[in-house]
Amino acid sequence: SYSFCTLLQRITVLQAPETMDYTRQQMCGHKDFSLRTYTGNWREDVAREGDRMRNYLLKRSSGELTSQKVQQRMAKALQSITLTPQHSDGLLRFGDIIMIQSAETRGALSLDAETASLGRPGNVDVSVSEGCLPMARSVWVLMKAKDTNMEFYKKNKEQDIVHYGQQLRIVNKIMGESNLSIASEPQGPNTCLRGNKTGIERSEVTACVAGALETIWVIHPAEVSWKVESEGYPVKTGDIVAFKSIKTNSYLSCEQGKKSNTFGFEHEVSTFHHKDQVTKQECRYIGARNTWGIICAEAGAEFIPLDTGREKTAIERVRAKILERAGNLGFKGLTRSLRVMDDDGNRKLSRREFKEGLKVYGVHLNVQELDAVFNNFDRDGDGAISVGEFVRTIRGPMNARRLELVMMAYERIDTDKSGMVSFAELKAIYGKNLPQHPDVISGAKTEKEVLLDFISCWDKSGDGNVTPQEFQEYYNDISVNIDNDDYFELMIRNAWHMSGGEGWCENTSCRRVLVIHMDDSQTVEEIENDLGIGPDDIDKMKEKLISQGITDIKAIKLTF
Repeated sequence: SYSFCTLLQRITVLQAPETMDYTRQQMCGHKDFSLRTYTGNWREDVAREGDRMRNYLLKRSSGELTSQKVQQRMAKALQSITLTPQHSDGLLRFGDIIMIQSAETRGALSLDAETASLGRPGNVDVSVSEGCLPMARSVWVLMKAKDTNMEFYKKNKEQDIVHYGQQLRIVNKIMGESNLSIASEPQGPNTCLRGNKTGIERSEVTACVAGALETIWVIHPAEVSWKVESEGYPVKTGDIVAFKSIKTNSYLSCEQGKKSNTFGFEHEVSTFHHKDQVTKQECRYIGARNTWGIICAEAGAEFIPLDTGREKTAIERVRAKILERAGNLGFKGLTRSLRVMDDDGNRKLSRREFKEGLKVYGVHLNVQELDAVFNNFDRDGDGAISVGEFVRTIRGPMNARRLELVMMAYERIDTDKSGMVSFAELKAIYGKNLPQHPDVISGAKTEKEVLLDFISCWDKSGDGNVTPQEFQEYYNDISVNIDNDDYFELMIRNAWHMSGGEGWCENTSCRRVLVIHMDDSQTVEEIENDLGIGPDDIDKMKEKLISQGITDIKAIKLTF
């Protein structure tokens, strides 16, 4: 005799293969199903397990497993980075890739992008590592913040140099999707650390993507008595300094206590003023936990610049959208785009106008992308984008044809072929015309002052010499205002008396003279590349014509 369940099982086996096969528990109506049975059909359960395995193998082969992603992020955080070599003057500059080393533990200020801050979930953890090796998580870049003394620094050509007392941001450009800035906020229920021994509360330091006043810091010397005297002086690499938070009015501190994070146990970081002396009046030095060393590579060391690609992508997005709106109208279309953004009509774009204008064009940028794009447009760093800066950034550098013409002009004035045009070379070319300059005639300027003013168009460094890069930079600004390549060629050839060109690009500024030959025949000849030959210098004109192969010269007439 068979039980009812056994009979049902035997009948099921004799049925066609496509008939659904149920488990013993299901057929008996038992309430306790097997935990491995999800769909009610054991064949479907087996198929589901196979699908899960195939999905697992597919994710593993493409590197999409959670464990693989963690390993990739860890490898990125620990990858070796080259620091910026020390500059010849020993000064620290904005944009230098540096490490910030604690004087207390000799560890490096580091980022843990995997650990979110408990008090502020949008922020990530900052700590001081045990070692001091240049890795992606432990290298930083100092970036400019709005500062009242910026105009003074620009006037002295020190806008790229970091100064004591200057407001700045401490940024890591590698670890996050966007730049991560060191931030500190006043103590609160979720933003304070409690010391292990003293119980003194300190403000937690984290890193965030966006941020305002909480991400602004000021560099002070380690010796308090020099804080006022040193303000405005350049910071040198290797200096022992203190970073003071504008928001909390306290110094960046490496705590004695440690905390667990992705990389093990590392020292906590806070903002708290540790003093060497009991009273504030007697305190001469800031405590060791508040002092940090700025580390860069040795002078002349090999350097590989950072290239995260994020800033470049944002700039390309902006360029593409503005060019799309400008259409085929060239310079006119681009200036019209600027007028659309220019709310106050001063032919310059402030940061606010630029941001709102990009929103109208459908380009939305985060804070770091906006900083990168605005700074890329604002070439002179005056906080506003002029028409020339706007058009030049959108159009980009000169094309190959224009660049070749510019370098041909540079070779014409580099008479000694040294690779640099000196004051003496330009004086030899233009010296004969200086006495006829209106300012020289009126006595307002000397010939030397007039020539120095002329050179200053290209000589941005102020050393009296013009390098190929300075010459190219000057014509990059000229180039953006000229839509047509042929017209640009004509302008260059005529300005520097360069013979040649075809069609309407042909030079028209080189002098033409009437040559009377020995047989009394007459021809009109061009004095090729006549830059530096005065209007009455007949002897040099003859020499030039002879070098061109015209040797039977009886006389030259300048008018005909």
